[in-house]
Amino acid sequence: MSGSLARLVAIVRVDFLVRFRRVSTVVVFLLLSAFAYVWIPSPATGRTLIQINGQRAIYNSGAIGMGTASLGMIFVGLFGFYVISSAIRKDVVSRCGLVAASTPMRSGEYLLGKFLGNVLFLTTFLGGFMLSSMAMLLVRGEASIEPLVFLEQYLLLTPASVVFVSAVAVLFESIPFLSGKLGDVVYFFFWMAAIGLVASNEASHHGISWARYFDFTGFGFTIDQMTRTLHTDSVSIGASAFDPKKAPIVFPGLTLTRGWVLPRLVSTLAPLLFLPLAALCFHRFDPARTKQTAEKSHRNWIGRLQNLFKPVSRRIVAQLLRPARRGSFVAAMWSDAVLTLTLYPLVLIVFVVITIATMSAPLAGLMPGVLAALAIVVSDVATRDARANTIAMLWATPRLREYFVWWKLGSTALLSLFLCAGPLARTATHGAQPVGALLVGIAFVAATATSLGVITVNAKTFIVAFLSFWYLVVNDRGASPWLDFAGFYGSGNSRTMLGYAALSAVAIVLAEGRHRMRLAAA
Repeated sequence: MSGSLARLVAIVRVDFLVRFRRVSTVVVFLLLSAFAYVWIPSPATGRTLIQINGQRAIYNSGAIGMGTASLGMIFVGLFGFYVISSAIRKDVVSRCGLVAASTPMRSGEYLLGKFLGNVLFLTTFLGGFMLSSMAMLLVRGEASIEPLVFLEQYLLLTPASVVFVSAVAVLFESIPFLSGKLGDVVYFFFWMAAIGLVASNEASHHGISWARYFDFTGFGFTIDQMTRTLHTDSVSIGASAFDPKKAPIVFPGLTLTRGWVLPRLVSTLAPLLFLPLAALCFHRFDPARTKQTAEKSHRNWIGRLQNLFKPVSRRIVAQLLRPARRGSFVAAMWSDAVLTLTLYPLVLIVFVVITIATMSAPLAGLMPGVLAALAIVVSDVATRDARANTIAMLWATPRLREYFVWWKLGSTALLSLFLCAGPLARTATHGAQPVGALLVGIAFVAATATSLGVITVNAKTFIVAFLSFWYLVVNDRGASPWLDFAGFYGSGNSRTMLGYAALSAVAIVLAEGRHRMRLAAA
């Protein structure tokens, strides 16, 4: 084995072992495998995996293979990125990267190894999901199991997503200003835009001829094949209701037609072009470039903007801290909330923009953006102390150790109310119902951000979970009252508010329980 190949194998092996030795990885793996039971309901419940014109598709290898592969593709494309996108950063924080950088290993070898580690990790997850789906065919199935048909559906849909996500994760981690929270947000909207592009292209009957070659999500291929095979656009996948009066139909699964061979091949291999670009931007663990003692380097444009506003933010922070009575628990909450303005001066600009926009823009169009911005700002309040390794110092402060969850909840809530002061003031002029709905929405954001931060110790968890939910709410546009969690569209009612208030309470109870478990184990 050549030296270069040996180094690649070593990187992939270590990356795989480190990831699968974490309890969180095992939990996520088991949860994903268990989702097969949820997504493949018994027809006796009135729901089915695939519904076509009100009819259910018979549970055979083609139908279950295609349906679960589509769901697995969504998991890899969206959630998979946030699971794997900290591989290089962990080497920076643990200083293992400095050891690797002192060896003959080339930067290209290291990045290729990380890419292959990402591919292996995601493929393992998909493999487990496929096996559990095959097992569900034995439980729910109405036909004999055909492993090769199952494998065919997964090979047609998932490789492009796996390669794309793995390559983009390496690229984003190699570019300083995309390696943190901004990159997490950019990727979410980039992925959603990719889905929208291919879906609209197939709906318009190939209005954009080259779009198929960048169908990294596999949605374009799925839509085209389903339309050609079933001659209908009325198809839903994933625990959908069906009409039991209509006879079930047999769906054999997707097949690769001649027109899709080259597009699927290009969409799988094209993301490899991200790796040379990543190598150009890679810091090779140079301390002068990684800035291990700072969250952001002031060499990038975001860092320069932050530095530009720091003098202003210091004066504002000094004024905001004056009313706080030293030694009180509320003062500790307020101080932690204001710390966000110290760490990220651009949050002040967000506050000014929100306040000014509130004066003139229609609230229905403004509030979804305000809540999305709020979620991004508060996403790491509950996790930044663990990331900065200051937890031990906090435990020495009276009451913060025992009441950590409530401290972070109060901090996040105060920061949220500060940022949304303008929208709240304007909404209050419209009556008690709208302002109550907005307050519940803000409380829901604060509670879920705190809960997911405390439970997972990772800000990415809340970002991807909330933005996925937010995307659903925005596209629903108030059609479903139970989705209008902050009264964006005025369709929510008192039951909606009570429901989200209850969810917020449950989230905090879960976080408190997890925190108590950690304290007992310490």
